[in-house]
Amino acid sequence: MRRIRGAVVGMAALGVVLLAGCGGNSNESTAEGVSGPAQRQDGGSGASAGDSGKVAEGESSNVAPKAQGQPQAQPSVTRAIIKTGSLTVEADDVNGQRQKAITVVTALRGQVASEDTGSNADGKITQANLVLKVPTASYETAIQRLSDLGKRVQIHQESADVTEQVVDVESRINSQRASLDRMRTLLAKANTIGEIVSVETELTRREADLESLLAKQKNLSLQTELATLTLTLTEKGKPPVAEDPDRGFLAGLKGGWNAFVATFSALATALGAVLPFVVLFALIGVPLWRNRHRLRRQPALPQTPDGGQ
Repeated sequence: MRRIRGAVVGMAALGVVLLAGCGGNSNESTAEGVSGPAQRQDGGSGASAGDSGKVAEGESSNVAPKAQGQPQAQPSVTRAIIKTGSLTVEADDVNGQRQKAITVVTALRGQVASEDTGSNADGKITQANLVLKVPTASYETAIQRLSDLGKRVQIHQESADVTEQVVDVESRINSQRASLDRMRTLLAKANTIGEIVSVETELTRREADLESLLAKQKNLSLQTELATLTLTLTEKGKPPVAEDPDRGFLAGLKGGWNAFVATFSALATALGAVLPFVVLFALIGVPLWRNRHRLRRQPALPQTPDGGQ
């Protein structure tokens, strides 16, 4: 009985030990199961940190193409406009209003490009034509102030957009300057006389092209910076006086002179039309006239065998 109890007790102890070992393994496995995900989470967090860096880089790389894919804002271009116009104003005192018009233009930093005046028999100025140059920004102001000089009878305005021409000329100037730099580099590297002459010839031609482009650019700049306004001042209520026709001896002399000039002009025109044919006939006829005796010679008659003709 004691042996049986001892065996039972041993078996029970062995079972407890086995159960304890299983429990320890299960606890260790549980610990490992718990620590494993934690470690994976840590590793995952490290990976996620790396991935987040990659994602951030990916996002930045994705954002950049989108930014590049989006249409970029075009640079603002100042429009180049050429303005021209004409203005007709009636005034009581043409000469006085002409002086005021010059003062108005000078105050607007403009200038008088040309002036033409007409007067009556008494020497009083009855009409004045002024070609004015005013800054384009002050063009409308100039028209308004000049219209106040009297009664505005007629006005005409035009504008031309030459922005493309200005941009094209500027681009060609830049290209031409770069081309000149390359030609100067080639000239410095030239060794033979032939190479030097060839490069210098091309360099001179391109310099002339550049000067032409610069002159065109300057002309466009002047036309866009200064507007052209033609002002006509006329005496109020008095139409232009028609000239009286000439009469008497002077009228006859003038008419005869005009007829003589017209006749001479017609004869000169006819002579000019016939002259080429005269020259052609002279070139052909003179040699024929000089060699006419040779052309008139008769050919010799053939002789018979017995010596007769």
